[in-house]
Amino acid sequence: MIKDAKTFAFGRNQRLASFMLISGMVVLGACQTPNLSLNRSSMAPLLVAPLRQPTETLPPNGVVEVRAADTLFGIATRYQVTPQSIIEKNGLAPPYNLRDGQILKIIAQRTHVVQFGDSINTISQRYAVSQFQLAQLNAMAPPFELQVGQRLQLPNTLDFSVLDGGLPGGVNSTAIAQPTPTIVKNAKPKKPRKRFVAPTATSRFNWPLKGEIIQEFGPSARGVYNDGVNIAAASGAAVGAAANGRVAFVGDNIKSFGKLVLVKHDNGIITAYAHLDGIIVKEGDKVKSGQAIGTVGMTGKVDQPQLHFEIRKSRQPIDPRSLIS
Repeated sequence: MIKDAKTFAFGRNQRLASFMLISGMVVLGACQTPNLSLNRSSMAPLLVAPLRQPTETLPPNGVVEVRAADTLFGIATRYQVTPQSIIEKNGLAPPYNLRDGQILKIIAQRTHVVQFGDSINTISQRYAVSQFQLAQLNAMAPPFELQVGQRLQLPNTLDFSVLDGGLPGGVNSTAIAQPTPTIVKNAKPKKPRKRFVAPTATSRFNWPLKGEIIQEFGPSARGVYNDGVNIAAASGAAVGAAANGRVAFVGDNIKSFGKLVLVKHDNGIITAYAHLDGIIVKEGDKVKSGQAIGTVGMTGKVDQPQLHFEIRKSRQPIDPRSLIS
């Protein structure tokens, strides 16, 4: 009896092992790695990696329509805003499911509410952005009139040339209509933002602080072009002006740059100092080469204390190493 039981169990185990072996072979056959060799008789399958959500410009009115398969996070990535801002503006509730064709109101992260005396010229100088991009982004047409309380979307890129006064360099050679300054309707006269004239100084430039350059001028390994250099330094280290000049801009309106100072020098040159922690100068201050203008910080999109330093002549970035030995 015991012998018959052992024989039965042995036979059952053999049958079970055979079944598992055959099942495994079927699964492996279905999931085997595609033959990508040059000796195959048919074309190898095209394997495409999923792409990141492409970014798009937000419409001037901020109204967007939900597309098929859209998600809250996908829309936030597409228009460079936070999911929370979409939730709060549209009164969405968990689990935040969206339907095809649903209308959402989105507010851009960088906006300006028009005040008395504002013009497209003064706004472009306030935020160091291109007048043309400002008008184009907000679907404005000549004579570019503004209304008090109007919310304008601001470009994500800086244009230091606006600090020199007038339109960006080179626009006279294009056929594109450029915006011109205009006074807000029903607004009281207001003194225009003053243009700073740099004091006459030596053309010699110096490094704003000592530290390791962790990102060089030009294209990086990730395909992103750096218009300056990034210098790592201890948090709180003093940052000095690279040459004699006058402070033309102080602000934190560019999210990626954090706290930013622009200094205007003679010969149409502007230097930029970004990711600052503390700023100890104000617009209009006259500074000497090496004079402290702020301290190293981590403001903006960086993950360690550092200074982003740029030298520009109008709109053209210059490699700091070409001017500083």
